[in-house]
Amino acid sequence: MTAVTKIKGVGQALAKSLSDNGFKTAEAIAKANAAGLVKIPRIGASRAQRLIAAAKEAVAKPTGTKPATRRAPARKPAARKTVAAAAAEKRANEEARKAAEEKAAKEQAAAKAQKKAKAKAKAEKAAKKRREMEAAFSEAKDKVKAKSKKAKQKAKSKKDKAKKDVAKKSGKDAAKKSGKKEGKKKKDKKKAKK
Repeated sequence: MTAVTKIKGVGQALAKSLSDNGFKTAEAIAKANAAGLVKIPRIGASRAQRLIAAAKEAVAKPTGTKPATRRAPARKPAARKTVAAAAAEKRANEEARKAAEEKAAKEQAAAKAQKKAKAKAKAEKAAKKRREMEAAFSEAKDKVKAKSKKAKQKAKSKKDKAKKDVAKKSGKDAAKKSGKKEGKKKKDKKKAKK
């Protein structure tokens, strides 16, 4: 008797479904008809035909023999290199190495140049920004100076005006005082005459 799992295309889950439905050996499946297998879940008409054919194949094979294995073809021994071929290969490798080094050096130089150009552009941008800021600062400073100068002039003109007002007032007061003194003197003279 051949186990159901020996049939090609039957795994553990399908083997369990088959044995649950009465097909416990490969011989039972080989003798079954497709209509009987179609009743089992996950088995359609075409799969039933394939299972029956695979079961007949599994039953027909002798169980104790192993299938013939294919031998790997024998490798041919590697041909020996001649001295000239080895020297040519060595020269080619050396030239390839030198070319790779030169290429790497060129790439490194290009990267350095690019980095230098970026740094220069960045420095120029910073210098331009600094000049702009200095100009803006100088302009603001000039505005503050002008404003301060105006304020000083305004304060000075107010002070001068105040002095003039004080001078006028004091001139009037002095005139009044001198007028009063003169009036008093006149009164005193009149009294003295009387």
